[in-house]
Amino acid sequence: MTEMTWELLTKVYDRIEAEMMKAALEALEIPTELAQESVGGTIPVSFGKFAEIHIFVPKEKFKEAHEWLETYTNDDIETEEEKE
Repeated sequence: MTEMTWELLTKVYDRIEAEMMKAALEALEIPTELAQESVGGTIPVSFGKFAEIHIFVPKEKFKEAHEWLETYTNDDIETEEEKE
């Protein structure tokens, strides 16, 4: 079994946004891990280092994930209704 190496894709400061991004990436079959300082998960913190949630993806999927992130941050994602 090969060991997966992870690369930091981005940092966000909202746990709900991080979970939504993780779900979207995993729907594209890009494994995703979230990491946050332990105090940030126990005590609600909304600023500074403790609020940072790091989103990691496998190194071999980084390019694909980064392209998705650019589309996400530019709000260029089209829904099925918009395509019609």
